[in-house]
Amino acid sequence: MPEERRRVPRYSAHVKASVKLPAETAALAVMVEDMCALGCLLESAPTLEIHQECEFALSWKGREFHSAAVVAWKGEQGQVGLEFLNVPDGNKDMLKEICADLLVKPLVRLSKDHH
Repeated sequence: MPEERRRVPRYSAHVKASVKLPAETAALAVMVEDMCALGCLLESAPTLEIHQECEFALSWKGREFHSAAVVAWKGEQGQVGLEFLNVPDGNKDMLKEICADLLVKPLVRLSKDHH
């Protein structure tokens, strides 16, 4: 079996969030499929491009999680992997709380298009 590349556990999320690009006034509504301490997998965000920076926002139990992020990869079916950037300590704690409420995903082999 190939070596697992993931550094942290992934959690099934299936929650609504938003992504705002620096030059845009409106945020793009997205669905978060998976989440982890380092980033998240968006179900579909075909307008985002690799290396594009954005602001990720998620409402959780009446609070807002915000993080600068960058598009780390795109899948063939429109999925997008975001990597969180410079998450402040208070937001890191909230991210841990969010992940603690979600179900851990089993480790799986990553496809070749996830670089």
